[in-house]
Amino acid sequence: MMTRREMLLGTIGGLAGAALLSRMAQAFVIEEMPAHVSNALAAACRPGADNHAALLKSTRDDLLARIAKGLLPATATEQVGCPVCGCNFIVSADGTL
Repeated sequence: MMTRREMLLGTIGGLAGAALLSRMAQAFVIEEMPAHVSNALAAACRPGADNHAALLKSTRDDLLARIAKGLLPATATEQVGCPVCGCNFIVSADGTL
């Protein structure tokens, strides 16, 4: 059986815990995304759209330049990730992916 003292301490502890949790819940804030970020994320990886062409072209051009300087072998490949959607690609000097 519970004594009045235990019940009172339990009630006080429960109220203190609830107050702490409500303060922690106030720390989370929902913010709207800016329009340009929202549009960029909405355009990422749509079927039929070639969203990654510029990224792949710049990566391949960089790879070819480093091969031409002799920094990498001719069979070198490079892995690149899309900063918007996270898709990963492997780019080679001969253009195969």
